[in-house]
Amino acid sequence: MNRGLRVAWSWRSVFWSRVAPGGWGAMALGLLPSLFFLPLNTVPVFGEQLRGVAILIWFFSLSLALALRNGPGLRDEAAIWPYQKGIALGDMALEDWILDLGLFGVASLWWASLGVLSVGFSGSSPTHLWAAFFSLGFLTAGLAHSVTLCLSALGIRRPSDLTILFAFLSLVAPVVVLKAPGWVLRLADLLLPPFRVTVELHGALRGGEVEGIIGPLLHVLVFTGIALRIGLRQLSAWRPRA
Repeated sequence: MNRGLRVAWSWRSVFWSRVAPGGWGAMALGLLPSLFFLPLNTVPVFGEQLRGVAILIWFFSLSLALALRNGPGLRDEAAIWPYQKGIALGDMALEDWILDLGLFGVASLWWASLGVLSVGFSGSSPTHLWAAFFSLGFLTAGLAHSVTLCLSALGIRRPSDLTILFAFLSLVAPVVVLKAPGWVLRLADLLLPPFRVTVELHGALRGGEVEGIIGPLLHVLVFTGIALRIGLRQLSAWRPRA
């Protein structure tokens, strides 16, 4: 049996308010985008205002996704209680994942809207710019959430730390394998979570490059789906101890 989304919502909303992101965390995620309106172009690591806003949105979305996986993993012995009630653990994790996507969507909508206001037109269509910021936040959060779900379901104790490592490796892979044969980078892109691809998709959407959107979008969605599928299968097969 499963809980159904109505019961899952009553449980998950309490988790959001009391555990993660919690009241203070939600306030921070709502107020931190005020940084978008600072002169980010004067910060060397950003270089320009639009790039600075994009980097902050990417960082905010990753932080939110990892915050929801902070603490005990999915293979927690406390799961004996819903398991004894006949609730399928894989279904329960899927329901939470769906609801978390809604949270990511609301947060990304807020960040994208403030991001567009902070940079003005910047030579791009406001619609394209908003879509670029929204997709960057939503897809990065969804990807990170699925990867941590998969790692946690596999029994890894600190999945958030490993996800951060994967994100870093994904971003620096082109530099690390700069002088290596092309197939090395393609293999890295195949094995590593495509965090860099979410950035590439942001650039394509911002420029309205339709032909450059489909490939990166499919890459992110397929990897996210595979990670989610593996995680749910592992969790469904796991049994908490009595």
